[in-house]
Amino acid sequence: MMKTTLRRTAVACLLATLGVANHAVHADEFGVAAGGMDGYHSLSLNYQKAPFWEGTLAGHPVDVSLEYSIGAVRAPDDGDSSRTLGRIGLTPFARWRFASNTGIEFGIGANVFSGTHLGDKEISTAFQFSSALGLFHRLEGSPWGLGLRLTHYSNAGIKDPNPGQNYLQLRASYVFP
Repeated sequence: MMKTTLRRTAVACLLATLGVANHAVHADEFGVAAGGMDGYHSLSLNYQKAPFWEGTLAGHPVDVSLEYSIGAVRAPDDGDSSRTLGRIGLTPFARWRFASNTGIEFGIGANVFSGTHLGDKEISTAFQFSSALGLFHRLEGSPWGLGLRLTHYSNAGIKDPNPGQNYLQLRASYVFP
């Protein structure tokens, strides 16, 4: 049963990734984030649309955009067959640039995981909220960006247990002209 679920998740992730890749030429930003914490690891592809709102905060630009993501999280190897879960997510991000190419970002979003067992963790619900706080920098004269994000997944107490998951992620992105 678990192998069938993982295969279906892998196929769904692949198809969704191909769908995002087909539209990436129209994307504002396409990125990859990878990281981990406490032996757990994450890898995701992120597609961030052009901002739907722009303004200023303390004299510096701020914007809000939607980020679509697809990825996987992996538990430490403890002999359990449920080490990896796929996930898809949608997160509105606010970005504030305090320097011309550097800023901070904050997002709260919704994610659906392919199961509720991640190694020795029981996350209770496949639906998980995410909150992320990050620092980003776009390389001068280049379409490439780098960043560091702390991401937390939790079901916000919808059902117990709710152990949460935390990941410190490095992010590389390409901004389309």
